[in-house]
Amino acid sequence: MGCLMPSKRNFIKERAIAAVLIIAILMFAARPINTGREPQAMINLDKMNFAFFTHIFDFQMVIDGEINSEAIPQAWEMTHPSSPRFDPSFTELIFVHNKEQAQGFPDNVIVAWPIDHPAAQRVVDRMNMMANRTKEELPRLGSQRWREPISLEDFGLTYPITLEDFVDNWEKVIAVWNALTESERMSLRP
Repeated sequence: MGCLMPSKRNFIKERAIAAVLIIAILMFAARPINTGREPQAMINLDKMNFAFFTHIFDFQMVIDGEINSEAIPQAWEMTHPSSPRFDPSFTELIFVHNKEQAQGFPDNVIVAWPIDHPAAQRVVDRMNMMANRTKEELPRLGSQRWREPISLEDFGLTYPITLEDFVDNWEKVIAVWNALTESERMSLRP
C-alpha cells in the first residue's frame, strides 16, 4: 500500500501542473500592464515649450488649491509627460496680455502673459532681425545655408512681429520660431 497506483500519480501530477498554471496566470493578470505608452499631455506642448523657452512669459497656475503666480518651472514640469511632476489635470495654456487678465480662470488652466520688462521687447526685436535676414545675411556652414530666408507674410504675419503677436497670433509666431535654427532660437533669450 506504500505505492501509489499510476493513475493516482498522474492525477496528482496533473493537479500540481494545473495549480502552477493557475498561479502563473493570476500573477500575470495581477501585474501592472505596461502598454509602452507615455502619459499624454493635454496641453499643446509646442505652445508650452515656446512660452517657456522664449523666457518672456510669466505663468500663473493653481497648485494644491493655491494660486501660484511665480509658476515658471512648475508649469513646464507639470505639463511634460516625461517629468516626474507631470500632472494631467492641467488641460489648457492660455496667453493673455497682462497679469490682470490672468484672473478668474479654472484650476485646470495655466495662464501666461508677457513679462513687463525690456528683455521681452529685446526678444521680439531679435526675432524680427533674424526673420528679416536676407539670403546673403544668413549664416553658412561651408557652402550650405542653415535655413532659407523667412517671409513673415508666408506665416500670416506682417513685419514687424510685436509682443501682441506673441499673445494674439501665437500659432503663427511659433511657426516662425520653428523656422529659425536652434542656434538662432537660443540667441533670442533675454
